[in-house]
Amino acid sequence: MKEEFLHYVWQHRHYDFLNAKTTCGQPVVVVSPGYHNHDAGPDFLQAVVDIGGVRWVGSVEIHCRSSDWLRHKHQYDDKYKSVILHVVFEHDMEILLSGQEVVPTMELRDKIPREMYDRYERLVTRQDRLLCRWRLPELDSLVVQNQLSKVLVERMTERQNRYYAMLEACNKDWKELIYRVMAIGFGCKKNGTAFELLAQSLPYKIVRAHQASQLQLYALLFGQSGMLDVAEKDDYVDKLRYEYDYLRYKYQLSPIGSHQWNWLRLRPQNFPSMRLAQFAQLLFETGELQRDRVLTTPYPQLRQWLSVVPDSYWETHYQLGKSTVEHAAGVGASTADLLIINTIVPLRFCHARFFGDEDLQEDALALLERVGYEDNKTTREFSDSGFPCASAYDSQAQMELMEHYCERKRCLECSIGEKIVRM
Repeated sequence: MKEEFLHYVWQHRHYDFLNAKTTCGQPVVVVSPGYHNHDAGPDFLQAVVDIGGVRWVGSVEIHCRSSDWLRHKHQYDDKYKSVILHVVFEHDMEILLSGQEVVPTMELRDKIPREMYDRYERLVTRQDRLLCRWRLPELDSLVVQNQLSKVLVERMTERQNRYYAMLEACNKDWKELIYRVMAIGFGCKKNGTAFELLAQSLPYKIVRAHQASQLQLYALLFGQSGMLDVAEKDDYVDKLRYEYDYLRYKYQLSPIGSHQWNWLRLRPQNFPSMRLAQFAQLLFETGELQRDRVLTTPYPQLRQWLSVVPDSYWETHYQLGKSTVEHAAGVGASTADLLIINTIVPLRFCHARFFGDEDLQEDALALLERVGYEDNKTTREFSDSGFPCASAYDSQAQMELMEHYCERKRCLECSIGEKIVRM
């Protein structure tokens, strides 16, 4: 028996609650099971339980065996003095509270449908990343879709909380926040942290003061990146260095250092120097309109806006000072879509939540439905198993579901897994 299964049973009353009694024979009526506590202390807080006709309000602790109370050393923890009921699968000993008073105990061993636990055990012990794959054909599609919508909001809320913390660091300046988050987006997974450090070291108010000059924007960004310090000389690099030396002195800037950048196992099109040139070009072409473009532009125009092409130097260079054969230097369609998925949509959702606009929250999520379904190892498992795969709305939800539910075997907290257990 697993304790998390007992938590589920208690919370949702999947036991013979009409005949519930303590081990001493007193009738138990659960008015409220309380709320699940995921921090230190008893498992459920603020429960309301009638025991022997007397109403108690307090905590409920759940164990597989009564003796687990001692094994977990709860007798030494004052937080457990508020326990009004000890719920166990198997009662193997009496537990005393404060060394004197017996903790009322309810045993569930004969009150839980055995087939329900068997279904749960078969589910969580399967050797499969997608544990519910074998029962999916039997499920109503509405159950699946509701769970995907739920976890997608959880994914956006997680980003929102991070952005709120960043917003505080930006003194509640949304233009500064959008500038920093867009920088992180251009850095992708490999260089997102370095791009964030760069944006922090180069405030948006400085960037905004030089948005009319392409050369100065490039000089500021490449100078602050530290890449100019290690670049081989050519005319373009010399121009950037000349401009940056003046701007560095003017604003008392300190570069972040070239060691911050990751180059290994990256295709040349994804080198941080290429992404930095594209980001600089976006800032140059956008000017003061960045906030409006990020928060309000419809999908087709948004994709077009993001598909910038940096200056011609980057058509024959992937790195400063190192020439190559001619190649495409602009932001491709797939990269533009990734920026929309991972940067624009979370920013819109965060902004809408901050100002309490539910319609704009829905619009932010609806933007994902305009972007194609993402193709990776995780999404292929879902699509091959019959999950919806119409757009990035589905793929983003599925990646969240896999990472935070499937891989952690949180089946009982997932409506899909819960449905299978109760089938």
